[in-house]
Amino acid sequence: MDGLPDAEDEGRITRLWSARDRSRLLLLVAVTVWASAAQVAAGTPAWPTAAAIALGVLLSVLGLTVRSAAEPRVWWPRFAALAAIPLLLAFVAGPWWAATAAWASTAAGWGPPRRAQPYVVGLGLSAGLLAFAGGGDAGLALVLGGFVALAGLFAVQARHASELMTELRETKQELARLAVVEERNRIARDLHDLVGHSLSVVAVKTELARRLLPIDTGRADGELKDIDAIVRRALSEVRQAVTGYRQPTLAAELSSAVQAARAAGIRCEVSSPASWDLPVAVEGLLAWTVREGITNVLRHSGAANCWITVTGDAGDAAGIAVEVADDGAVRDRDDDGRPGNGLAGLSERARALGGSLTAGRRDGGGFRLRVEVTG
Repeated sequence: MDGLPDAEDEGRITRLWSARDRSRLLLLVAVTVWASAAQVAAGTPAWPTAAAIALGVLLSVLGLTVRSAAEPRVWWPRFAALAAIPLLLAFVAGPWWAATAAWASTAAGWGPPRRAQPYVVGLGLSAGLLAFAGGGDAGLALVLGGFVALAGLFAVQARHASELMTELRETKQELARLAVVEERNRIARDLHDLVGHSLSVVAVKTELARRLLPIDTGRADGELKDIDAIVRRALSEVRQAVTGYRQPTLAAELSSAVQAARAAGIRCEVSSPASWDLPVAVEGLLAWTVREGITNVLRHSGAANCWITVTGDAGDAAGIAVEVADDGAVRDRDDDGRPGNGLAGLSERARALGGSLTAGRRDGGGFRLRVEVTG
């Protein structure tokens, strides 16, 4: 779909955001471990130290599971615990525990509240103030509060990106569904226009022939011959229409060519109009050219790059052209040493539509295939 990422791009974006999300979670676990180590290094009695570390472990467990709690009635109690425990520890056990409030700000960024920013900013300010009140200096309090707020803001950003990808995916599915519906409607209209009139005439002539048969067999025989001619003509029109429906589309072939090239490790660039309105036969010729060209690139060229260019007036069949070029080896024969049939067949298709085919070495190395419709 124009303007929307394809499946490969979407998967790459999803993997990127998933990797960033995992990195943030690992960072929060590391911060909790750091706070526990600082608690031990502070030399406080064993039981208070053990209790603080146990609460730190509880924070990590709740933080790692709070995003799976989709129901607000389950999410809110966990979020409240994630917010209360770090702030209490920062005031009672040591200022370093304020950093673990990042678990709560991250949960707020991913949680049910539609406006998470006030929660994130409030947690950052609270963490900084309590770190200062718990004995930390102003610099430490500022750093810890800023860390808590930034963790939440990054989570908000990740959530927005996730929602955007979901929306794009749903949009692509809806556009695909609408395209199928539109194509079905087009086929229905075409078949109605092709067959409806012919069948109406056949019905009228059949009724006339039935009435004439007892009184004028000669006229009845003439009507039956007319019916036979109409049916044969309608059958031929239907066959031509079906042949047109079976033509490959240029958009589908361009998308398929890019995906096939990427799968083979070849960088493929496409330059084409945003849309086009061409006769079925002309679009089919261009689509076959792309298919033949990318097939040769994949099978024979050993190229690292290929370029597919559609030029001309997208609304006028005359002067429209498609070119497939690569920077690989020049090959004009099949693997068994015989001249290839693909280009010969493509040339015949082009001549049938008043076009021409050009194939050969490309300036700068590689191979170039160009088909242009001039008439």
